Amino acid sequence: MSARALAPLSLFYVRDVRPAIVARRRERDEDVISHLIDQDYTDPEILIECVTYGAAGMVTTREYICMVAWHLLEDAELRRRYLTAEQTERHDILHEILRLEPVVGHLYRRATSDITLQDGGTVHHIPAGAVMDLSVRAANADPDVVGEDPLCVRPDRAMSKGVRPEAMSFGDGNHRCPGNSLAIHETDILLTRLLALEPVLESPPRLGWLDLIAGYELREVRLRRAA
Repeated sequence: MSARALAPLSLFYVRDVRPAIVARRRERDEDVISHLIDQDYTDPEILIECVTYGAAGMVTTREYICMVAWHLLEDAELRRRYLTAEQTERHDILHEILRLEPVVGHLYRRATSDITLQDGGTVHHIPAGAVMDLSVRAANADPDVVGEDPLCVRPDRAMSKGVRPEAMSFGDGNHRCPGNSLAIHETDILLTRLLALEPVLESPPRLGWLDLIAGYELREVRLRRAA
């Protein structure tokens, strides 16, 4: 690692991570560092996990904010509804856009034991050790789960029992995104302030894809103040 990269990492450790480790060794809390201490992680290993959590949350939330802004800037009625709504309804809109536009389109998991799944009249057998490709984008657009017009933004859609408003976009189970609430709140705070300035989208952003996770990248998003 170069000195240029090592300096900010060291500063992050000294100012943020190490004091948190000391505090959590003294008194546990419901957070990642407490969990890692209980798993006997070393300080360098905890630092790596903190960087991973921070980078993953930053990158995915950044792309999601750009995608939501794109939707709202191109849909005047949805933008008006978002800006005049209370927080609960605004979050409904954000969750619905996330359902339609998951930042990570695929999740990969390895079966720890033999699994048998039934889809209608078809039975699938997955052997232990097999890698499963979970298509989040396809699952989020299943009309049997999310209702009619699955490819349309409908914040008031009635989801099937047990299905969250964003469907599988934050994952599920033990691997469910721990920062899901923070991502929604961050997006809401930024966009309510941004859209209040009445920005105009000069041109559609350049859309790219990360093949490994079928995730999108939005670049060259250019806004200007309305005249």
